[in-house]
Amino acid sequence: MAIPTSSWLANNSRSSLLRDRRLLSKKFFLVLGIYIILTVMLTLRFHSSTTRVFNSYLRTTGSRSFSSSNISMREDGHFMLILGKPGGGKGTISGKILNDFPVFQHLSTGDVLRQHVREETAIGIEAKKHMDEGSLVPDDLMIRLVLEDAKSVVENGKSLLLDGFPRTIDQAIALDKSLDVDLVINLDIPTETIVQRVSERWIHPASGRVYNYSYKPPKVEGKDDETGEPLVQREDDKPDQVRTRMNKYDEATKPLVGYYDKKGVAKTFAGTMSDVIYPEVKNWLDEKLH
Repeated sequence: MAIPTSSWLANNSRSSLLRDRRLLSKKFFLVLGIYIILTVMLTLRFHSSTTRVFNSYLRTTGSRSFSSSNISMREDGHFMLILGKPGGGKGTISGKILNDFPVFQHLSTGDVLRQHVREETAIGIEAKKHMDEGSLVPDDLMIRLVLEDAKSVVENGKSLLLDGFPRTIDQAIALDKSLDVDLVINLDIPTETIVQRVSERWIHPASGRVYNYSYKPPKVEGKDDETGEPLVQREDDKPDQVRTRMNKYDEATKPLVGYYDKKGVAKTFAGTMSDVIYPEVKNWLDEKLH
């Protein structure tokens, strides 16, 4: 049996050491590659998760997400605005429009704002602070409110009938950056007609039932039909208060009507009775929508 020489042993040892080094090197680069892949995957997953959470937070607080805040209507859809003095029949005309043109969904910013305040949403809490201070709700907050509800209307395949906002040119310009109002109905009702109409409105505070001595009087004067409890008149329904409110509306809104007139999207309807005005509104909408 041959006895290994010291030279053979040395060469064999070096060869074994090289093999071990190559093996360790392969294992090192394999582990390094796996580490890099896992790091990239975890980073991407964290970024995606963070983005979703942050966008969710922004939606909850009423703020805008990373995506564009612009709302695009489908080709046959419309953003319509109805203008008119408070108590001037916007609600009545809007109801008739919804009945004859069911593609529209009515959005009264006043009603929606009050709902947000009642439900204490992020927008409602912020708005209430301004209301409690006796100041107007800021334009950017009102636009966030409109966009939040307008988005759901569009997603449901409806067109939007917007009531109560904008009320000034500045608001209209700001709103134009997010959605394109393409139809505007302006109801021109004489101030004294509205003063008479509103000043004859009385309410039952506990239930919210509303009576009007012109067309929906209580069975017994001054008493609620169901409970017999006294009716009251809101302070801002009294004639002097109504006239002051109408004058302020005219100052703010007349330039707004001119703004939409210049864009070629507005039509003014004058009169004192909704039943007389509405056929003209319907004819105009038929022309625009068909």
